Amino acid sequence: MSLWTGEGMKFLDIHFLDVGHGDCTMVEFPERLTVIDINNCKSFGKETESELRKRNEPPPLNPFLSPSYGRLSGLARPTSPFSALGGLTQPPAQSPPFGNFLAQMVEAQRKLQAEKDKLTDPIVYFKANFPGRPIFRYIQSHPDMDHMAGLYRLWVQEKIEIVNFWDTKHRIEKDEVAMRRGEVNHDVRDWQTYKRLRSGVKDPTVLHLTHGTNGTYWTQDGIYIWAPLDHSESDNEDADPNGLSYLLRIQFGKSDIVLGGDATIETWKALYERYKGLPKIGLLKASHHGRKSGYHMESIKAMNPDLTIVSVGELKAKDDASASYERFSRVGCYSTLDHGDIIARCFIDGEIRIFERNGKQIASSWD
Repeated sequence: MSLWTGEGMKFLDIHFLDVGHGDCTMVEFPERLTVIDINNCKSFGKETESELRKRNEPPPLNPFLSPSYGRLSGLARPTSPFSALGGLTQPPAQSPPFGNFLAQMVEAQRKLQAEKDKLTDPIVYFKANFPGRPIFRYIQSHPDMDHMAGLYRLWVQEKIEIVNFWDTKHRIEKDEVAMRRGEVNHDVRDWQTYKRLRSGVKDPTVLHLTHGTNGTYWTQDGIYIWAPLDHSESDNEDADPNGLSYLLRIQFGKSDIVLGGDATIETWKALYERYKGLPKIGLLKASHHGRKSGYHMESIKAMNPDLTIVSVGELKAKDDASASYERFSRVGCYSTLDHGDIIARCFIDGEIRIFERNGKQIASSWD
């Protein structure tokens, strides 16, 4: 199938792409290639970019030791830096020379840009790994722009065939005028392409599925729809897009995988209460990029995933729930921010191994 030989066993490969602020997952069902969301913006979220800057930028200059102190502040430079600090007997920590500081700032910006340049273009990745293949099943997990950036290029420009288009029922609209004016960093053509796809006027076939719905092809592929739970928000123009998100379970032999989309705490809680618990799983893709808004402790504790994958994650930002996922992930929690693209090879006997794009193994569910 994709990167490695089958080692005498059947397996299913799932590709979690490092697209930065957004999501794109590709599932290699042998006859029914599936793509869940797309983002080709090559950008990070504000929190992630801020944390990356903190990693590389030098500490602020000590103004008393900066040659430009007087000019920048409008104050006369004191004869001694210590006299202005209330009689300190020890000098403050030395700051780097101003020229060196500027050089470090430039280098920090270069490193940030290099991180962005390393982000994966999902369309280039698709064409390289699945040349000439149609997308049998494109799943738009929910109507947020960071999960559909690139639809125009994928379907209109590259003319990659989409056979079935999974969508959610809603009446949410986006500000197309603001997009055209550049007031928001989204391409209006992606939103318009999404509306064309979901209209059902011509191919592809459009499906609106909810919890427990069975069907010939997705049931054969072992896909179980956990959410959306219903279409109760279908007429609400102010509905929370994340509250509409697909939440999917895939069973392949003894391998059990849950793809969390951007499901909210409320969705997880309702699901947990409906089943009076949730089954043990091998691999979890954390909801909403690992943010607390998608973290329901009782559900995660019940599933006790061997491996958890976080799409980007928020590093040490206040909204990050990675430490909480680590607590209930038996082997570990792994981010695309640290490992780049992550490929999960799910064997029919239940073992799941995760690899970096170069084939280096990160971990196994049997570790």
